[in-house]
Amino acid sequence: MSLRMISDVLAVRDISSHCPLCGLKFGRVAKTQEHIFPRWLQKHHTLETRRLTLPNLIGKTYKSVRIDICNKCNHHRFGRLEAEIARRVCSGDAFSAVQDFDPELLAVWLGKILWLLCRKGHAYTDHRTRADPVPDSIVPTDFMPGITYLGMIERAFAMRKDMYACYLTDPPFPEFSYGPPYSLYVVEIDTRDTRFETFDFSDNLITLGAALRTGNLGLICAFDGGVHREFRLHRFQHLLCEKLHPIQFGELAARIFYDHTVLHEDALRVQYYWNKPTGAVIAQTQTPRSFDPFLAEYHNPERLAKMIGHGTYTDPDQILHEGGRIFTCLEDHEGNFLRYAVTEEEIEAARRDPHQTLMGPLDSRWRTDPGTR
Repeated sequence: MSLRMISDVLAVRDISSHCPLCGLKFGRVAKTQEHIFPRWLQKHHTLETRRLTLPNLIGKTYKSVRIDICNKCNHHRFGRLEAEIARRVCSGDAFSAVQDFDPELLAVWLGKILWLLCRKGHAYTDHRTRADPVPDSIVPTDFMPGITYLGMIERAFAMRKDMYACYLTDPPFPEFSYGPPYSLYVVEIDTRDTRFETFDFSDNLITLGAALRTGNLGLICAFDGGVHREFRLHRFQHLLCEKLHPIQFGELAARIFYDHTVLHEDALRVQYYWNKPTGAVIAQTQTPRSFDPFLAEYHNPERLAKMIGHGTYTDPDQILHEGGRIFTCLEDHEGNFLRYAVTEEEIEAARRDPHQTLMGPLDSRWRTDPGTR
């Protein structure tokens, strides 16, 4: 039964006939319309009539971005998850409210938004390819095999199954050594700067990552088999206990997404198994646990600058400098956390510091250090 579930997810059933979450066929189950960005989240941030800037749904209003899912997913398992997250996010201190919450549920919730956005985008033809012999979708068909990894996570949750990740040489004992199939980072947001809105969302379909900021809570998740936390957590761990300015949050997300562009090819491949004793889907990354798949020889400063520029609303030419140096607003010249300058006193202090440079995303001021990290 669960082997069929794995095969069904990989088949990417038509969303006009099958629920994109549980995979059940409409007709066998009643369908309802689901707001991809939940209505409670839209109301909390007054987003209903705002327009998205996501490449796959550019120009659409938040309230119009809907997809059909089955009644059971909408009102039961995913519905209960939405209700619990809504209670915590709307509490006034969302960061504190999620500290005792299962991180798997946060990853599933953020993944649900990204998965439904992908399925919605894949269902529509990209107008730029309409004249081609075989027009492609807004989310290209070539992307879908990789994106189904996220679909497997959502399906396992919908069907009350577990999903674990492991590496090529791990022994077959999921209950002892396997981990979550994602790398989730939960950070506190510095909300002093009122020039920035209290909500933001970004995704990267190539690296299968999503970042969401709501109030003082920031979530960054790469659906990568836990590879990033396994091999790169040490690089960012000192930042996770700090309050990050929205621009710093954008840079952190961009750097995490960028890391996945320098992975060894085998780390991008996965083999799925069904483990009957634990009732779980096992996703095996095709590199051993002893091998760090993030390769320095794949580093591309121009690509990193573009990704940071996109995440921080900044011209990449301002970020990339001679010798491949990358400006950062996360750390000072000694590698310590750099508090973002918001008040006039902080900005003046930054101007007087010879190790720091002021730059401006949009029309606001960005405190950065010309590091090479």
